[in-house]
Amino acid sequence: MSHGLELFRHIVRSARLLPQRDMREYYLRIAREKIVAHRDEEDPDRISMIIERSYADVQWILRKYKVAPEQASD
Repeated sequence: MSHGLELFRHIVRSARLLPQRDMREYYLRIAREKIVAHRDEEDPDRISMIIERSYADVQWILRKYKVAPEQASD
């Protein structure tokens, strides 16, 4: 559970870096939907894969909107 909460905090902090409010709201809504969709997942390997992919997706989104890497670091 702590990894999921840590991931969600990372997503929220990263979303704040996006240039437009509607972008931030969109990606936060998608993140919430995905977390709810996977909340019953019990396979540790699958959970690790989902978390790794989520972090990679956040970095992709930040690069897509050209957010400076030093701004995105935690």
